[in-house]
Amino acid sequence: MNNKLNYTASILKTLGHPIRVGIIMKIHENHILSVTEIQELLNISQPVISLHLGILKKKGIISSSKKGKQSLYFIQKKSIIQVIQILYYDSN
Repeated sequence: MNNKLNYTASILKTLGHPIRVGIIMKIHENHILSVTEIQELLNISQPVISLHLGILKKKGIISSSKKGKQSLYFIQKKSIIQVIQILYYDSN
């Protein structure tokens, strides 16, 4: 099968969880967020947030930078935002 098809399917599969969509939307709205800030915005436990951040980071959807001991997360693939917004706002 075509590599682009496999890649696209794997990205869509990664996006296929409501917590990950929520994380991406919150990071997009705020440009850059720490784990604690994401946890507070979504009201989800830190271990769960960290798990989903790891999945998103592994796929290259988000990236992080260090500020002291804190990791700050930002969107790496800007096209992901367009995909989510199209689907989110298309649902009635």
